[in-house]
Amino acid sequence: MRVFPNGLGFSILLASSLTLAWFSKDSANVFGQWGGGIFNHAAIILIFFLQGYKMKRTELFKIWHQPGHTIRVQVGIFLGPALIVLCAWFFDLLTPQWLPPFILLACLPTTIASSVVFSEKAGGDPGFTLGQATLSNLLGPVIVFFAWVYLQGDLTDLYGTRIVDLIGLSLPKIICFTVIPIMIGWWIAQRHPCFASKSWGKWIIGNVPLICIAWLAYLAMGQVLSQVDAQICLQLFGELLLPLSLGWGALAIFAWLWSQGAEMNRERRVSAFFCVTQKSLATGLPMIQILGGAECQAFVFWVFPLILFHFIQLLLGFPILHLLKRESK
Repeated sequence: MRVFPNGLGFSILLASSLTLAWFSKDSANVFGQWGGGIFNHAAIILIFFLQGYKMKRTELFKIWHQPGHTIRVQVGIFLGPALIVLCAWFFDLLTPQWLPPFILLACLPTTIASSVVFSEKAGGDPGFTLGQATLSNLLGPVIVFFAWVYLQGDLTDLYGTRIVDLIGLSLPKIICFTVIPIMIGWWIAQRHPCFASKSWGKWIIGNVPLICIAWLAYLAMGQVLSQVDAQICLQLFGELLLPLSLGWGALAIFAWLWSQGAEMNRERRVSAFFCVTQKSLATGLPMIQILGGAECQAFVFWVFPLILFHFIQLLLGFPILHLLKRESK
């Protein structure tokens, strides 16, 4: 069953990397700092290169045949979660210190692997899911970048010197580590598609990004533990588990209602639901590494919600998957 390696199996891999970092935080921190972060940079470039390689141009073209559906899904992916976070903050359900990292989490694109697999197993349209998820991943780095600039700047002076400096430092990194690898991967895929047809090639495309994400999580946890005590990490886990779980539940309700409002068939509604509820760790973690890095004083507050939410969306997505699958039958 494909859901296991892309869902539960990846959760086990991610948990293993975090546990290893927990017991060898010094080694993880040394690896993260060695060579100016060369291990971080190599993993990030490889993730986005393989994302570009596995993008299918035909699926991207299909989503423009019905632009109303595409706009609706993309608005749901990026705007819907942000509105939920802002509503929670407005009604004092979210403490102010967690508002910036939750907003950044809300701006992440769709996880391509889990959204496609969940959609396919639940009776959705995997081609439609792939096209929408791919488009969101093309838009994601840009949206995350401007969200980061806004959240890091002085809200009363968005055009101040600090914002200009932040854009000047961060924008070249975004281009080098995300845009260029994606375009190179896409260009190579058009000229050497046979790589994806071989069994070992499929394994590399499907699993190497997951390994790279687990590696980045290992390095990130080492950086976190070098800044704060392990006991604080446990406290953060206890503090964030319930809000993030309730947040995913609210997002799931919004996603289902949002997809029902469009004139789409049931298959595309299921696809839209999983596109909205599956946030990409493959984009979020590298972007935090690029934009913040270990020198970011609040690094732990950006990373913790992202990693924990990824576990939550996978684990809570399984019962929804089986519910929709049974309902379709």
